[in-house]
Amino acid sequence: MTVFVNDEILELTDTPTLIKIFEIQQITEMRGLAVAINEEVIPRVLWAETVLQNNDRLMLIRATQGG
Repeated sequence: MTVFVNDEILELTDTPTLIKIFEIQQITEMRGLAVAINEEVIPRVLWAETVLQNNDRLMLIRATQGG
């Protein structure tokens, strides 16, 4: 199975949830994180149950502050 995370190819042997992708990408801080799959924003309450499909395109965005 292939998914794209911020335009980088990620080859997987199973069908993961978003939470599994976070583990693979070593993302431990969820505060300020936004996720879209195929250009559709996924609410945080659905992350644990959202199962990815082959060729899904994920965009992970972290809010930052500064000026």
